[in-house]
Amino acid sequence: MKTLTKVFVCIGITSALVSCKTSYVYMETYSPEESGLNLVKITDEANNSVVAGSSFKANMYFDFTKTCQGFCANSAFAWNTNSLLDVSSDGTQLAYCTRMNGQDNVMVRSTGSQGMATQRTFRNVHSFSWGNDGKLYFSDINGYSNYICSTNAHSGSLMDQLTNGSVNDLDPVVSSDGKHVFFTRLTPTGPSIWSINRQNGTLTSCSRGYSPCLIKGDSNAYYCVRNSSSGRSEIWYVDYVKGQESLILSDANRSFTNPKLSPDGKWIVCVGNSVSNISNKNNLDIFVVRTDGSRLTQLTFHPGTDTSPAWAADGRSIYFISSRANKTNSYNIWRMNFDLE
Repeated sequence: MKTLTKVFVCIGITSALVSCKTSYVYMETYSPEESGLNLVKITDEANNSVVAGSSFKANMYFDFTKTCQGFCANSAFAWNTNSLLDVSSDGTQLAYCTRMNGQDNVMVRSTGSQGMATQRTFRNVHSFSWGNDGKLYFSDINGYSNYICSTNAHSGSLMDQLTNGSVNDLDPVVSSDGKHVFFTRLTPTGPSIWSINRQNGTLTSCSRGYSPCLIKGDSNAYYCVRNSSSGRSEIWYVDYVKGQESLILSDANRSFTNPKLSPDGKWIVCVGNSVSNISNKNNLDIFVVRTDGSRLTQLTFHPGTDTSPAWAADGRSIYFISSRANKTNSYNIWRMNFDLE
């Protein structure tokens, strides 16, 4: 296997001085540690404009506990945690965001490496998921407020608005019985997880945290992310009916966000920061951990950004968004094998 190569690009400026700017483009598909992942590129940056959350140097004086941004104080590193990729319940289609005319909208396409994408929202949206009822649930950006809405994933353009008010509602996910939608509500005091009863519209405040990850067969509990006062993003288990909470994943040198539970309920895939052995810089990678907090395993090691993981329906592979292996550091959807037991 070839190692990653660095391409240095010098930009000349017409003046008395010539400025030379060095940028890094990693054109290889794999890093050496990823040899067993059997990575497959699903989209092509020439035909798709895949949107992914950005990472940035953290302002250490900013209070990240009141945000929905991933944060690792030890690395002075932070990132956006919007959910921007999901798989249909039958495993045959992908939903992702693309940017056109200054707006982000959800596209649907086959999980295979061939096929056209169809636009399914016509607003400015983000933070979405695919419900078992064949609908897409998303956060509609409406001025200074974000509302939870839904639309049919396959036809029509009718949109149902589920929440309203001068708040920011994000990251909707639907219970397996379809009766409740859980979501993050961001207010000036910080993020918390709420649910709305689909039958009568009752809103319930469940717990603090963001990015709820529901547990099939357990309507009273979920996994979520919390930003600690010590400066890191952690994954928690919450039974909001019994009031029981357990810390699942925390690390002094890394933080973790975007939890997604495997179809067999044994693993959580998530996004975390790590220092690349190639670039020696912090970037985002994909990790898995058992639901009891054991066997934390880093899956991707590429110096590009790897984010927004989503399980295949059979649990044998993971889709994710990555900036690897293209000249412009554009984002594409990739698939990798998952064979841990």
